[in-house]
Amino acid sequence: MPDYIEFAQKYKDICKCHFIYIKEAHFYETDENGKFVDGWPRGYFGFEYPQHKNQEQRLQMAQLLKNKYNIPDEFPIYQDIYPQNLFDESFGIWPDNLCVFKNSRLIYRGIINLDGTRNGSHTKELEGYLDNFKY
Repeated sequence: MPDYIEFAQKYKDICKCHFIYIKEAHFYETDENGKFVDGWPRGYFGFEYPQHKNQEQRLQMAQLLKNKYNIPDEFPIYQDIYPQNLFDESFGIWPDNLCVFKNSRLIYRGIINLDGTRNGSHTKELEGYLDNFKY
């Protein structure tokens, strides 16, 4: 998150940066007996959040994200629609990604490998793209 915030602050005068909270990438689910049933391995990166069960829970997690990383108020966090996840389903941004839209058209999407990893920071890749982009 820190590199996304730094990117948003650096480029705020030439583009609008929005955070869109989609389904939880670092979720951890247990059954009624406390047995692991789905999600990331327990303790993985210190994240153990439940997957959202409604829009209100997604809103609460977006607020937690905002507070945890001190995301400035000038960068609102929108939430994808639960349970359809229309933004994520339309643009394939899970677990995280950067997209650029111009005139309501997608003109850039960060590359994520098939296994969900990426080759370096999206923000560095996008900075190179924006530096060569003609507005």
